[in-house]
Amino acid sequence: MQSYDVIIIGASASGLMCAIEAGKRGRQVLVLDHANKAGKKILMSGGGRCNFTNYDVSAENYLSHNPHFCKSALSRFTQWDFIALVERYKIAYHERDH
Repeated sequence: MQSYDVIIIGASASGLMCAIEAGKRGRQVLVLDHANKAGKKILMSGGGRCNFTNYDVSAENYLSHNPHFCKSALSRFTQWDFIALVERYKIAYHERDH
């Protein structure tokens, strides 16, 4: 029987990111999802264009019982950090003009 350090329910963007970070820390990770393919919902975001971040991200755009949580989380991993991660893995993307 296989044992896991971390079991993540949901292969959404946040679930997969959590799995990546746990894996980097040497944890045995299992990701469970009802879809037939991990990350399937990500492909549907942005009208089928896989919308993954915005340049203008601030804590004021989030609702939370603890308003300081967003400030803390966003200061630890910014949109620029995510874009750098995408570029490090040479994932093609483009910026949509408005």
